[in-house]
Amino acid sequence: MAGCAKKPIQIGRENPEIEIQKCIKLSDKKHFEEAIECLEMFKSRFPKSQWGIEAELYIGDNYFRQRDYLMAADSYQAFVKLHPTHPKVDYAYYKTGLSYLKHSPKAIDRDQEYLDDSIANFEIVSNNYPDTPYLNLTQNYLTEARTKVARRHFYVGRFYYRTGEYIAAVPRFKEIADKYRSSNLAEKSLYLMTLSNIELGRLDDAKLAFSQISQEYPKSKYIGRLSKKLLHEVKKKGA
Repeated sequence: MAGCAKKPIQIGRENPEIEIQKCIKLSDKKHFEEAIECLEMFKSRFPKSQWGIEAELYIGDNYFRQRDYLMAADSYQAFVKLHPTHPKVDYAYYKTGLSYLKHSPKAIDRDQEYLDDSIANFEIVSNNYPDTPYLNLTQNYLTEARTKVARRHFYVGRFYYRTGEYIAAVPRFKEIADKYRSSNLAEKSLYLMTLSNIELGRLDDAKLAFSQISQEYPKSKYIGRLSKKLLHEVKKKGA
């Protein structure tokens, strides 16, 4: 049993460039928990060195590599709070956004509570760091995160629509139409929002939604059928 005991990690106090390699080697061997322990110890030994300052990033990377995405996000956020002007803060924001995105379930009917945090961090990178080498990746993941949010809203909105709960359905469809126009769900959301408002007898709101779909999607297949339905409702109510 004694021969199987884990060898204790030892970090000296003399040369940070040499000592950090012990942690990096553990990470390269996929001994992530040991690498994190090593980095925490290293951070306390050399808090003001370049490696010591960036240790929080490496801790986040090790959590990320073992798919502990919330712990990874916490580490990257800690780095941002401690070092908001550091040259690698763009990386910290990018990996925070990616950690939250990775943590979010693929199934849209499950809780997606961290997607807004993912989007917020990606937007910080996209808006504030135009020269970052992570810009293209950030924008691609930002589109993915926004699409997941839109799909979630549409899933819920369509459920309400099918069950006749039109008051609850309208805000979901409006959210997609106003904030997620790049998704392929905005056009259909406007269509269902118009129908929902007709069912509720809100003809003025239905006309506004119809006007929006006509302007933004002039070739939409829904325009003809909505026009006929609206005209029928207007004549029926003498509006």
